[in-house]
Amino acid sequence: MERLMSTTYTYVACRDEGSIEAYVLDDAEGRLNRFAVVEGLEDVAMLAMDHRRGILYAGQGGASHEHPLLWVFTVVAGGRLVLRGTAHLPCSAAYLEFDPTSGDEHPAVAGSVGRDGLLGASYFGDAVFRVMLDSQGLPQEGQPAWIDDAAGRGMRCVVPSPDGRHVYATSLVDDRVVIYRRGATGEPPLVRSGTVNAPAGSGPRHVMVHPEGTHVALLTELSGEILTFHRDAETGELAEFARVRVDEPEDELAPGYVRGEGCGPLHIDGDEHSDADEQDSGLPERPMWAAGLMHARGANYILATERTTSALTVFDTGSQPRRRARTRTEERPRAAAVAPGRELVLVAGELSGHISVYRITEHGILNPTQRVATGARPAAFEFYRK
Repeated sequence: MERLMSTTYTYVACRDEGSIEAYVLDDAEGRLNRFAVVEGLEDVAMLAMDHRRGILYAGQGGASHEHPLLWVFTVVAGGRLVLRGTAHLPCSAAYLEFDPTSGDEHPAVAGSVGRDGLLGASYFGDAVFRVMLDSQGLPQEGQPAWIDDAAGRGMRCVVPSPDGRHVYATSLVDDRVVIYRRGATGEPPLVRSGTVNAPAGSGPRHVMVHPEGTHVALLTELSGEILTFHRDAETGELAEFARVRVDEPEDELAPGYVRGEGCGPLHIDGDEHSDADEQDSGLPERPMWAAGLMHARGANYILATERTTSALTVFDTGSQPRRRARTRTEERPRAAAVAPGRELVLVAGELSGHISVYRITEHGILNPTQRVATGARPAAFEFYRK
């Protein structure tokens, strides 16, 4: 019997356009082919996918939405999106992540307290939250979201470990990673179990866990460093063992600064600002502004983006990570992702309104395969393979 070929669908949230663009990703050619656009999604900035049920969650971003809209789509035949319903998130959000607590995704927590959920980090609300989902993948009516509003200031990212036992969240303003364990009977869904301090003023932005759960990598927005930790699978505790910078001396970047209402010198919405803002306020014209962090090629490589230089950099994942490749990419590359095949890298430019696609070789070299125009301000990627 012939093996059926899978299809990789790619979804791109275009924030200023108010749309989600749907593409088929040709894994062999490294090319995106757009086949549909969902419009009328004001300020859509975050995407999260339930791969088992084929449900795409899309959320509004920015401080102006106290209770942002959450759109729930089903992926139907041909990769098209059908809206199933809407709900409201409990507070403004900067990051969303699907959090399965049953089934094959997280065998370690099968039968644990609660159902599948959506994890969120609220930068402007200084909180981490979890929205409970019903058996159909929809937010549970009448079920209040769990909120930790004392985790830290400027919560920027939240992700579960692959085994489902722990959740890690970053506080960009307080320079720390917060560690949660799953709640037992009679406890909240998540219970704070520890913290790890990052260097003062470094601004932890993006955290990710190795697919095998053995290591955790952290990207700092303001100092432009990747910190790598050993992870204790039982306790979730982290122990740093390596650190590397994403910039080069010739970049001449000044330390970055905290952005956003209530968290810094600029009263701006999200990450948007202008050169005039920097000049008028006396802030550096070329600040460090690291953004995305990804694994590629079976987690043999770590990739990071930096927005002032518009650079994409590749590091290996040895005991002391080394830079393997670096390329100038789309202007202000806030959104970036590695496709499910782990070889194709997609980078979107907030200012360029384009996506560049690269194939990363076994030696860590980036080979461009395509550049495609998008709607205004592409902000997030998600994939669905069927």
